[in-house]
Amino acid sequence: MRQSTRSSHVGLLGVLLSCVWGLVFAQTTFNVDDIKGPVCIVRDTVAGVSYTLSPEQSLYNVVVTDGYAHLRLTQKFVNRFGVAGSIVYVLPLPDAGSVHAMAMEYQGKVYRARIYERQTAQHLYDSVTASGGNAALLVQERPNVFQQYLANIAPGESAYVRIEVSMPLKYNQGFYELSIPTMVGQRYQSQGATPVPSSGTLWNPPEDRDGPSLQINVLLQTGFPITDISSPTHPLDIGDLSQTRTILEQRGVVEKEWRADMACNRSVLLPEVNTYPNRDYVLRFRRTAKDQDFTFASHLNPVYGKGHFALNLFPDDTLFAGNRPNLEIVLLIDVSGSQSGWPLQKEKEVALNMLNRLLPTDRISLLAFSDDVYWGFGDQNPRSATAANLATARSFVNGLQTLGGTQLLNGVKAALSATTTSEHLRYFVFFTDGFITDETAILDQIKNDPSTPTIFTFGAGGSLNRYFLEQCASVGNGYATEITQLEDAAPLVDAAWSKIEAPQLKNVTVDLGGAAVSDIIMPHGTVLYKGSPLTVYGTYAEGGRFLVTATGTRGLQTVTISREVDFASVMNTNFMMPQIWAKQKIEQLALAEGTTTAKRDSITAISVEYQVLGKYTAFLAIDPEMVQQGESIQDQMSSSFTESRPRKLTARVSTWSVVCRDGFLSLTLPTGVYAEEISVFDMNGRLVFRFRPSAGMQMNSFRWDGLPANGMKLRPGRYIVRVRTTAGNVLTQSVSWVR
Repeated sequence: MRQSTRSSHVGLLGVLLSCVWGLVFAQTTFNVDDIKGPVCIVRDTVAGVSYTLSPEQSLYNVVVTDGYAHLRLTQKFVNRFGVAGSIVYVLPLPDAGSVHAMAMEYQGKVYRARIYERQTAQHLYDSVTASGGNAALLVQERPNVFQQYLANIAPGESAYVRIEVSMPLKYNQGFYELSIPTMVGQRYQSQGATPVPSSGTLWNPPEDRDGPSLQINVLLQTGFPITDISSPTHPLDIGDLSQTRTILEQRGVVEKEWRADMACNRSVLLPEVNTYPNRDYVLRFRRTAKDQDFTFASHLNPVYGKGHFALNLFPDDTLFAGNRPNLEIVLLIDVSGSQSGWPLQKEKEVALNMLNRLLPTDRISLLAFSDDVYWGFGDQNPRSATAANLATARSFVNGLQTLGGTQLLNGVKAALSATTTSEHLRYFVFFTDGFITDETAILDQIKNDPSTPTIFTFGAGGSLNRYFLEQCASVGNGYATEITQLEDAAPLVDAAWSKIEAPQLKNVTVDLGGAAVSDIIMPHGTVLYKGSPLTVYGTYAEGGRFLVTATGTRGLQTVTISREVDFASVMNTNFMMPQIWAKQKIEQLALAEGTTTAKRDSITAISVEYQVLGKYTAFLAIDPEMVQQGESIQDQMSSSFTESRPRKLTARVSTWSVVCRDGFLSLTLPTGVYAEEISVFDMNGRLVFRFRPSAGMQMNSFRWDGLPANGMKLRPGRYIVRVRTTAGNVLTQSVSWVR
């Protein structure tokens, strides 16, 4: 029997992005930098084979309030194999997020995590695993990539994991942006960086994953009116709270006793369609309160013996009036293999757009990089933006093609070496997705460059290393712009260019008017750009009203903005502030230590005190408690997905067989069990065959001659057979194919 087939490398539900199953996990090594996501494998260390695996459900509940968001991520994992084992899966979380809680529920018990020093946590986890106990461990591998471990999950059992994250939203030109990554991109092994061992066989699930198994539920709860709610990445169902409150309660976004007391309460849900988690989820909305120079959030918690605050300075656009300076633009364009397809086209679109904005009094340098560096004019000397030189630059950009690796550090070094003249204001514009393994070395290169470069970054891709793009721009006193596939790049270039060509407020300082403040965290750069706020974090001793004054320079002119703000005297709804401050402090220390470990003790101390995950700590849950009424993670997950479109009931299939004999693959299901879909994968995760019975056909036996649609006989070796039944079961078994 020969059937047509199509292979796919997209879509794995939620953030259960990479799984490794082993009977003894302590000896398993799994490196996040080798992942080409979304990926998922199950490794049986006894049989020596790998199995394909799919997660069950992933639930994101997000509450957004006045520029900040609290995200609760709940995941369900089921062991559908006949052997107990331990699981590790790799997942992304928002790059600016403070990860401050984790819990696992398993067999009627909840395991609440606490922060430990990382090596201590790993030792305790390994001890519990070896003794046959249950535990959960969450570690940070990179600022936006994490690994979750679950110990000794029994066959047929489900484990539920909940992670809580608080974060500031990105703001630009009147719009707030919430971005949630749902896949981990493969990183290029940069030359000179620490070698990365292979992660082994990876599996990319087929594209027809069941969309309703992924939920992203957002409640926008702000003290000011908002408009223009939209997403360039996902379809949305937008409604008033009065229309959707029942759904939000059922999905666990709000509690039944919760009262709406804000100016705006809107719900944003994913519709019941196949919404594949193979791209970042991006949600934007417009902030209409433009008359506010400041927003100020504070929280006084006696647990810490002090308060924590965040001050956002939103300057009026009139402060940026003035003559456009003469510019020198250095364009660095990533043409490595990861940029192939539409990302390179977006890069070209943005680069050409910028070239078209240059005046004859401006200057231009441009270069492309992959394994090598290619200068647009043949050398590093900038050229005047004459018609002839711009024509050469456009020809260079239009002719770019992708090939090779992402040697970004070499490209950055080359760009920073470009000669310059003092009469021009120079900007570096970097185009890349940022998926490299030497992020810290590149940030150090920028931070330590004696010229104090100003860097704007543009990233084009469905999944981006937003951490690197944002940090690169932050360290470079600039701004980052992320572009998705379906949106027009021109408005985003307009927004970035308005910052470049307008006179900025420089050397910004903030006076907090006599408030007893400490541990102030200012941005790395003290330049205030048109359309973007400057954010200051800190702690304070006691509440009260104080006059806050921000001062900056515009040319030879001094600009001052003042406003009274209230430092909270009691605990309030800004409960996220301590954890958000701790995250910012940890990032500040991590940036200062660079590629060393000089700040390890300080980072660890803050991480443990505030229970915020860092690179030197881990969340460990080893002490079980009985689940109390109303607190079950499992119940909330079940309730959330009950409201979705009707799902088929699943019953365990105890006996089924698949064998290869006499040149045929034969499959037999028990009486009353019928196949809805049959798939065959090789051990590298590639789909080699798929068959779906005709509508109404009840099939509980199947025979295949090993000939896929391409007519090439299946090669001898190990393969994975996966059967999805009409009752909703997913059956998986490995077989040996011989001719």
